[in-house]
This record gives sequence, structure tokens and C-alpha cells, in this order.
Amino acid sequence: MRKWAAARWLAKDGTSVDTGKMTLIVTSLGAVLTTLLGVLVGSVLSSRSQQRQWSRDRQADACARVLGESSNVLIELAALTRQSIHAAPDGASVPTPLDWRPWNEALAMINLVASHEVVNAARAIDVEIWPVHQQIKRGWIADGGWPALRDPIEARRQDFVNIVRKHL
Repeated sequence: MRKWAAARWLAKDGTSVDTGKMTLIVTSLGAVLTTLLGVLVGSVLSSRSQQRQWSRDRQADACARVLGESSNVLIELAALTRQSIHAAPDGASVPTPLDWRPWNEALAMINLVASHEVVNAARAIDVEIWPVHQQIKRGWIADGGWPALRDPIEARRQDFVNIVRKHL
């Protein structure tokens, strides 16, 4: 059996250099650099994936909050229709017992985290709610008129759900 001698070559100054050791060093250095590059690329990709998931979760939470708060507003408006309210003239300032902060906070959050189409769908719910609220608090609703006032709001809520499903 023949033993292979390490390859040698002569440097310019006449000294002998062992290429086997050099090959081992270069190969090891290449492996280390490749490993570090793989770790760096994996870290970047993992970070992006986590950011996308976090963003998607935040959007889902904000959308759920819009639906929840719009339901709360509808419940409160329905309760107002059952109260005796004296009709107020147009332009008169009429106080309301509704707390609008949670609804406005839900709209603000959706504006921060969602796409334009989802935001516009949430605003469409808001656009339907305000005139209904004005009619109810001024006593401009006939007995049994609540379902007719509620239906356009419910239609905008269903539009919102369909748009959110498409985006999430």
C-alpha cells in the first residue's frame, strides 16, 4: 500500500510550504464562514416571519375589537329605542348616555394596524352608526322602527367581516 506524501511547493524565498495543512485551514475557515452566514440568514428570515405573524395577530385583535364594540353600540342604541325620549328640534344639542370611547379606540386601533380596505370597511360601519344615533337620541324614531335603522349597520358589519376574511 502506497502512502501519499503531503503536497509541497516552494515559496519565492525557497522555503517549503505544506499545502495539506493549508487546505485543511482554508476548508475549516470556509465551513465556519458558511455556518455563520447560514445562522445570519436564518435569523433574518425567522425575524421577518415573526414580525408578519405579530402584525397579523394585531390586525385580527383590532378587527375583533371593532366587531365587539360595534355590537356593544348596537345593544346600547337598541336600549335607547325602548326609553321614552322627547323629540328634539334639529340643531339642538342633545346629550347622550352612550360612552363612545371604546368604539373610538377600536377605530383608532384599526387605523394603526390594518390595510386601507379594512379601515374603510370599519369607517363604513361608523358612517352608518352616527345618523342612527342622532335619530334615536332626538326621539325621531317611530315605534318598531329599530330594525329598519339597524339593518344598514348590520350590512356594513357583514361587509367588514367579509373584507377581513379576505385580508387575514
